[in-house]
Amino acid sequence: MLPKELKPKDLFNLIRLGKDNDGGYLICKHSLEEASCLISFGIDDDFSFEEDFKDKNDIEVFAFDLSVNTRFFLKKTFFSLLKLNITHFCKNLINHLKFKKFFDGKKNFFFRKRIGKGGTITVPYISIEEIIKLTKKNSQIFFKIDIEGSEYRILDDLVKNSKMISGIAIEFHTCDINMERIIKFIKNIDLTLVHIHANNWGDYGMNDIPVSLELSFSRKPLLISDELYFPHQLDQKNNAKINDIELKFSNY
Repeated sequence: MLPKELKPKDLFNLIRLGKDNDGGYLICKHSLEEASCLISFGIDDDFSFEEDFKDKNDIEVFAFDLSVNTRFFLKKTFFSLLKLNITHFCKNLINHLKFKKFFDGKKNFFFRKRIGKGGTITVPYISIEEIIKLTKKNSQIFFKIDIEGSEYRILDDLVKNSKMISGIAIEFHTCDINMERIIKFIKNIDLTLVHIHANNWGDYGMNDIPVSLELSFSRKPLLISDELYFPHQLDQKNNAKINDIELKFSNY
């Protein structure tokens, strides 16, 4: 059972970006249209969200992921070859070439850095403030965040800089044991919660709370109706092979 704070108050004008199933997010269309740049934390080998975003609003993209480099893609390609899976081999090779073409350093930029404060020479960190300075933007920044639990390290910084943000798509992990932090973020961020979806690659944790939740926020969402329903018609199961996770909210 989810706390009532995680339930959007109305039905808003949303659009789905990214590939089918895992990797796609529902965000406010107005936030996309108003964005001056896209900042993405956590890419892995899937940049379909970034491609779709840029296709609909041709702005600069700044992506950050410490784990991704040429060796990362070559390793995936090599293991596909070892398994004699020619389909995956070709797919991984083409994806690497597409990655290099998309993040060309001219209008789409990729950085091998970990998000947050601190770090070492071998494991470099970069803060929200440093990233905003890097973009040279001071308003209408859209954030996409999927960093496998490290999102909790940057929530206060997102709140601190929320006046500059047009929208956020963020995946929260281990939600059952971090619910108080999530609720605090929702209350403090200067944005409206417009969508919630449970990632069914995870399961239920304590108190029947899904362990992985995707939340979207917008500065000026366009209201469609006060009749809210779940799942949204644009929602898709992250894992297409198993049942989706039903969202239930407390009234207290």
